[in-house]
Amino acid sequence: MLQQILDFIKGLNPDILIQAPARINLINPLDAVEGDFWMPSAAINGLDNPLSVFVYIKKREMFGSVKFYSNLESTGKLNICVSKEEKIEKDLNNIKKKSKGEFKLFYASIYRLIKTNFSFSEKFEKENFEIGIITTIPLQSGLGGSAAIIIGIIYGLAKYFGLYNNFNCLKTGEFPINRDIIAEIATKVEDQDLKITAGYGDRYVIARGGLGFCSYFGKISHKKISLEPLAVYDRIDLTYNIKSLPIIICFSGVSHESGAVHEKLRRYYLDGDPIIIDDYQYLAEISWKSRFALMKHDWKQLGDYFKENTAIMNKMMRHVGFLHGIGLHNNILIRLIEHNSDVFAAKLTGAGGGGSIFALVKPDQIDTVLLSWKEELNKIINSEEYYLSLFPECPLEARDQLKNAQFFKIKIVPGVKKL
Repeated sequence: MLQQILDFIKGLNPDILIQAPARINLINPLDAVEGDFWMPSAAINGLDNPLSVFVYIKKREMFGSVKFYSNLESTGKLNICVSKEEKIEKDLNNIKKKSKGEFKLFYASIYRLIKTNFSFSEKFEKENFEIGIITTIPLQSGLGGSAAIIIGIIYGLAKYFGLYNNFNCLKTGEFPINRDIIAEIATKVEDQDLKITAGYGDRYVIARGGLGFCSYFGKISHKKISLEPLAVYDRIDLTYNIKSLPIIICFSGVSHESGAVHEKLRRYYLDGDPIIIDDYQYLAEISWKSRFALMKHDWKQLGDYFKENTAIMNKMMRHVGFLHGIGLHNNILIRLIEHNSDVFAAKLTGAGGGGSIFALVKPDQIDTVLLSWKEELNKIINSEEYYLSLFPECPLEARDQLKNAQFFKIKIVPGVKKL
């Protein structure tokens, strides 16, 4: 799939091509309040589906256009075609209005860049370009898909206009556009411009890449750039010689609105709810302890931390009003595979309520576990009797949405990059 996408885009003769990866949170979700804490996360690609956002840009003479492409037919066959397109708006007031429309990720990114960097504003006003976005990260899957689109756009435009790490074009009070500033801008795009409650986690991981242990201490208030610390990002896969993670992802097929989950948890946290405060502090302790397990490549110990993570998140999310904790379908998927002798743990990545689960497995049993997980899922989908024997408390209709589940083997990859 990766080569087919690259061949398609290269056939369009772009001036620049960018790839932004998906991500998984190993301990989560601190996303609503990670500004008081730290956590390990990884930038990833899939081995079959690249789980990436691709952004190309090329010069146009008459007027600019933005294009979003679809890439998969209902049968799963790759078929890349334009799904929506429009002429790029240049007026700032209209750009702000379009941050609420179907091109909102693009226009919110443009708006925030204009407000952040004067040189970008000048170049954007004078030059016409075509920008195209292709994503293979399933929509609302808990794998950082929106953040990857925004970061791909920002990084691509900074590279295209020669603004990336350019110190010669800065006005007073501005900062060079680098990976940290891109992560900061991308967070402001979602949290302020799109009014989606989001933290810094996804953005730093996708911008910086690798398996990272990142401290977000001092960033709880989401202040303007330079009025709070930058995150401290430590890429530990290189330090600890972690070449891969023995992980299989299952996207449940159930999309979710991460902002709705984060907003509720953040509100309870900032209001000082004692249960939420205590549980987040416990999550933070598990986070730093998990680093020692990663250092030793101790997958069993890491799995034990994952199990604790799942128990805490189910408790917290039920406490704030989510009936099924991290989500009915997510808990079903975990229970399907967690007792497999080759599985150390299965847990949520992302906000919950839908999205994705991943299983941490014995490194030499990835393919075997993947097949077993698929077979167990097919059995509950196709056999009402088998489903009820495992999940007598769950509604039958839950099986229907799981028919769209997708499985991915993964690898650790660098952050957003120019191809």
